[in-house]
Amino acid sequence: MAPKRKRDANTTTAATAKKTRTRSTASKSAKATGPATEVSSTEGTAPADAPAATSEKTPSAVETARVVAAKPAAPRFEGKFDLYSTRLPFLMSEYLPAGASKPDFTAVYNKILFFQAKPDFTLRIVLDASGEGRLACSEIVNPISDEELEPIMISGATKRNVRFNAEEAAHTSTVGSGEGFKGKLVLEEMDGCGIGCSGKGTFKMRRVWESEAKELFEGWLDLRITYGPTLRRKGCGNGDTTMSSFWAVRALKDANGEEIGIDKDI
Repeated sequence: MAPKRKRDANTTTAATAKKTRTRSTASKSAKATGPATEVSSTEGTAPADAPAATSEKTPSAVETARVVAAKPAAPRFEGKFDLYSTRLPFLMSEYLPAGASKPDFTAVYNKILFFQAKPDFTLRIVLDASGEGRLACSEIVNPISDEELEPIMISGATKRNVRFNAEEAAHTSTVGSGEGFKGKLVLEEMDGCGIGCSGKGTFKMRRVWESEAKELFEGWLDLRITYGPTLRRKGCGNGDTTMSSFWAVRALKDANGEEIGIDKDI
C-alpha cells in the first residue's frame, strides 16, 4: 500500500508542492492584531472656584461624513476570486523582501495583478450571498488519469472571529483572530469508471489589506480525499491530502462588467 501523501496546490511554474510520497506533477502554468488596549480614566471633583467647564464642540455634518468615509467598508465575502499559493517564490519575495520585518501587502497585490492578467492562478472559488460556493483546482486530480476532481463544494458563513494559527497565516505578524469567512469543503463522491473518490475539509479566508477599492485576502484550505477500492488496488494508497495557505484577489471583469471565473454550478 502506497504511503499517504500531502501536497500544496499550485499551478504556476515556480510553485512548490508539499508531498509525502514521490510523484512528479507538472505545473499547470509557471498565515496580528494585538490585544485591545483598555483605557481607564479617573474623574476628579473640580474646586469651587474653578471656571465653568465649556461644552465640547459638536462635530459638523461635514466632519462626521469625513470620519465615516475614512472608515473601510466591512469585507464582503461574495463573488468570484482568484487564489495564489503563498509558497510561490515570486510572491514571497514581494511579500517579505530581504531584511524586511513586516509584510508588504501592496507589493503582493500588484504582483498578483500581473499574473492574473495572463491569466494565471493556483485555484479559483466562487461564493454566493448565502455562503455557498465552489472551489476548482487543476492540481487536485485523479492519481491515474490526472483529471481534475470535481465538484468541490464550499458551505460556510462570514464570522466575527476566524482564527489563523502559525501554520495557516502567511507571516507571524498576521497570526490571530478577526472577521472572515469560514466553511467546509466537500468533494462529492465520484464513481466514474469505478474509481470512487470523496473528500472533506475546511476553508477560511480574511481580508488583510484594502486601499481605494483594492483588496487582498489571505486564506487556508485543508482537503482530505479518500480513494475508492479501484484506486487502492492500483497502489494509489488510501487517499491524498491537500493543504495550502493562499492570497486571493477579486476576479477580473469582462467587457460587460461580469466577473470572470468559475460558476457555482458545473
